[in-house]
Amino acid sequence: MEILATIGTVSYGVLLVILGLNAVILVHELGHFLVARWCGVRVEKFYIWFDFWGLKFFKFKWGETEYGLGLFPLGGYVKMLGQEDNPGAIQAEIERAKMAQTEEAPNGENQAATPNIAIFSPDSYLSKSVPQRLAIIVAGVTMNFFFAIICAAGAYMSGVKDIAPLVRNVVPGSPAWKAGLQPGDRIAAIDGTVTREFVDIRKKMIGGAKTVQLTIEREGEPDPITVDVSPRRRVGDLMPNIGVEWLLTLELFPQQRLGRWKDYYSAETLDVLRKVTELNPMYLEKVDGQVVNSYVEYQEAQLKKIGQPIVCTFNGEDAVIPAVPMREIPLRFKMGTIAAVQIGSDAEKQGIQKGDTIVSVDGDADFDPLKLPQILLRKVNEEQKTVELVIQKADDGEEQTLTLKLKPIRLLSELSGGSVLDALGSAAIGLAWNVEPVVAKIDETKLLSGQPLPSVGDRLISVELVNCVHFMDKNSFSDRTGDGLRIHSIGKRIEVPYIFTFLLQMAPVRESKNDKEQQPLGIQLVLESPDGKTKIVNLPVLEADDWFMSERGFNLKPVLVEYQANGILEALYFGMVRTVGYTVLIYDTLKSLMSGTVSPKALHGPVGIVEILYKVALMGWAEFLILLCLIGANLAVINLLPIPPLDGGHVVFLVYEGIFGRPPNEIVQVILSYFGLFLIILLMVWTVSLDLSFISRW
Repeated sequence: MEILATIGTVSYGVLLVILGLNAVILVHELGHFLVARWCGVRVEKFYIWFDFWGLKFFKFKWGETEYGLGLFPLGGYVKMLGQEDNPGAIQAEIERAKMAQTEEAPNGENQAATPNIAIFSPDSYLSKSVPQRLAIIVAGVTMNFFFAIICAAGAYMSGVKDIAPLVRNVVPGSPAWKAGLQPGDRIAAIDGTVTREFVDIRKKMIGGAKTVQLTIEREGEPDPITVDVSPRRRVGDLMPNIGVEWLLTLELFPQQRLGRWKDYYSAETLDVLRKVTELNPMYLEKVDGQVVNSYVEYQEAQLKKIGQPIVCTFNGEDAVIPAVPMREIPLRFKMGTIAAVQIGSDAEKQGIQKGDTIVSVDGDADFDPLKLPQILLRKVNEEQKTVELVIQKADDGEEQTLTLKLKPIRLLSELSGGSVLDALGSAAIGLAWNVEPVVAKIDETKLLSGQPLPSVGDRLISVELVNCVHFMDKNSFSDRTGDGLRIHSIGKRIEVPYIFTFLLQMAPVRESKNDKEQQPLGIQLVLESPDGKTKIVNLPVLEADDWFMSERGFNLKPVLVEYQANGILEALYFGMVRTVGYTVLIYDTLKSLMSGTVSPKALHGPVGIVEILYKVALMGWAEFLILLCLIGANLAVINLLPIPPLDGGHVVFLVYEGIFGRPPNEIVQVILSYFGLFLIILLMVWTVSLDLSFISRW
């Protein structure tokens, strides 16, 4: 039964994808067809998908028009007499649309020597006026806009759920972190424009603004707070960001994906978590008997017990949730420089600056910079009021001993997972720091025997996770090996925090084959000594006894806001606003791609679009219709670009003809059309290569 249910779900999703994409194509071509017929133009072919080399699933003729379904699912087309998108056939089509007529000579005498004056057939596209031809060309994108509005309106009739503009995580060192944003904050407006959903934040970043003003609503604060934030885009970032992630609820996702946590859960705990389904939602109610009313309260409660098991109550059932140790290796890396200082923090007031270095914490100069966030968290849990830091100044190298107030902040800022270059940090002291890929200390008692030994001062060149399941696509900083994943430098350095606090923790261990004993996860480092010699060092992956996962493993749903229209007129209004918003977003994205603000690696091709559409189709009708609205608006905007043979290219030719009273030279049209076709093919190759990981996204 489970297999049949899976087959049914997959079939349903595939069917919706096929219907949705072909609906977008159909309405576009239908727009051209209807206006062409209204203007008296003969439409010879109306095809969904392309019939290259005459290959098609079926065809039939009705009146003057041949209708069919081509074999190649790359769009569709309407073929009118006298109109041709293929550059190689433009001149031939123009000749085919001409009708020879012999003009009478003066005095009514026919003269064979009089040249034939060619005029276009009255039912050809080329015989129509410039306004008529413009109407025919723009009819396709106009229909796409109407289609997008109707799709969005249909979604609003049933209710559209968007992720709320609430903050869960503030990435250390990010613009939002420096500005002091906190988990639970609501980003109510950006530059005075109200934010209705979390994606509005990303839309604003795509625009490429140097600085934006955020209006923040914070619990306990009677008035909104305004802060100025400068979006950043670094090497490896696909687009500008401010470093925030959306807030979660206390409702569990159905079909929990527990990752490595499941190896630590008891059978009783797994039984409780497996009860959650779409029809049986489950909510986290208490932690160790204490009622929690929000995700922030839950994190506060569980981080008080970092490294210890807690009892979580779900729908009245108790489940023991263990503390899962972090994976580590028997090396410690060198503390790097301070990457960011929070505005208004005690650290800033005492003169700590970017580029300074933390030398010791409460007299301990032997601390591990990767573990420092949790070291400070434990001090907060012990109700320590201050922390003593020895700081080496970047400008003169002198050391200063400073006593900072230790804020009672238990919410750990985590790496975003979507960016390789994030620093580590602690809002408790208002500092974020880098970690240098240089060996600072070695635990020789835990090294593998018979292996080359690392040395203090060795620089990390690359990392390979051995006996690891391939859990990442190919990208610019990693590649797959026979039994693992190799990670290289990003830019000029290898990013220790991302590799050792994120990738190493998430890496799934390869299962044993042929019932052999399962091999443990291992790690192989390529190190370069100060004299330039390289060596390969194999190390065990260990479980830390003083460093623990800051999450407990179960997956929670995001906080959603729902908008539902009261009637058809309001739904159409909401649909129009959504479509206009998407249109502006697409133009902003194109502008940012041209300026370099957004990376071309952020694009998706047909494979990526189908994959996203399939996932969204299984989420519900409202989500599916909203995505079709986006695709419809996207198709309209792209088709209006002034590039032949797109509709926008034809519009440019027609505007030229309207201004100068004659069409552009046929040779010029052919050359420009070939150039435009080359650009389109190049774009298709690029996006498909990204979709299929032939080109790395990161």
